[in-house]
Amino acid sequence: MSAPVSLEIVLGFAMFALVFVTLERFFPFRQQRVLRPGWMTDVLYYLVGCFVGHFSDAITAGTILLFGWALGFQSGGFAGQQPEWLQFIELVLIADFLAYCYHRACHKTPWLWRLHKVHHMSTRMDWLANVRLHPLDKILGDCFQFIPIFSLGFAHTPLLAYTIMLGFQGFLNHSNIKVEYGPLRWIIASPTFHHWHHCCDREAYDKNFAPHLVIFDF
Repeated sequence: MSAPVSLEIVLGFAMFALVFVTLERFFPFRQQRVLRPGWMTDVLYYLVGCFVGHFSDAITAGTILLFGWALGFQSGGFAGQQPEWLQFIELVLIADFLAYCYHRACHKTPWLWRLHKVHHMSTRMDWLANVRLHPLDKILGDCFQFIPIFSLGFAHTPLLAYTIMLGFQGFLNHSNIKVEYGPLRWIIASPTFHHWHHCCDREAYDKNFAPHLVIFDF
């Protein structure tokens, strides 16, 4: 096992557990045990997902290099010439729209749904439910989202900031935390917004797809 993956598994899991178990303990949306049914299964998905994430990164980088070589251009430089704050805003808008499109396709396309339905098999919503993903679903989603934005050549700092936000928001939206955004709930996705997406109520089917921005679901 390589050192970076080992650190990602141990330190990453410990960090997210410390933050979200604490928040779920003091600000619960509903009362449930930390070691709820299915928690060990989700831990295994987390372990597998760490390796799958590195694999999807390699596919993304390889695809960009291959297309650059085939088309005779070098990726990078276009988006990176803008102010970094503007790059970050563009990243959130572009990446969120791509994630929305892929997520919606997962619910509308039968063969994609066979992969994505794994994510909807958690019977209890909390931060760990975020990592229950079929490996192929994760790879396809990562590539669909990140190949375009990496090809545009955004600078490292905005990309890093967006990656951190993406990871935190994913765990937050699945967490068992009661948080109110006030008027911002019509702009920013919250745990309540995403829990409705996972609800078994028929009225909730095929709704609330966007990971960050509610505007795409209007």
